[in-house]
Amino acid sequence: MNPRTTQEQIGLFPATAPAQTAAAADMDVIMAQAVRARDAALTASLRRILGGIGQALAAIGTAIASWPTRRATYEKLRRLNDRELADIGLTRSDVARVFEPDFRMPAVPANANPAKPSQVAA
Repeated sequence: MNPRTTQEQIGLFPATAPAQTAAAADMDVIMAQAVRARDAALTASLRRILGGIGQALAAIGTAIASWPTRRATYEKLRRLNDRELADIGLTRSDVARVFEPDFRMPAVPANANPAKPSQVAA
């Protein structure tokens, strides 16, 4: 018996086939299990794909929602002069990278000039 054949379809045709043997019945059981396993795998794949699409849409929504704040902050940093940027530990080239995910503030501030040994008062 084909697992995709409905009871209504079976009733349309007279039973001319000989009775199923034990091997054929076992084969039908195995085929039904295979169909269920395939359907479960397809469902799991579809859920993963839709979950990924949902995460992508959420990331896009977050980026769009945060854009005005990020742009205003960028413009404020861009208007600062080099001295003011150095006071907060940035350089002019850092302003363009401030919003990159891997951007880290330098461990040593940009305006930290180590004193030369000859300039140290004794």
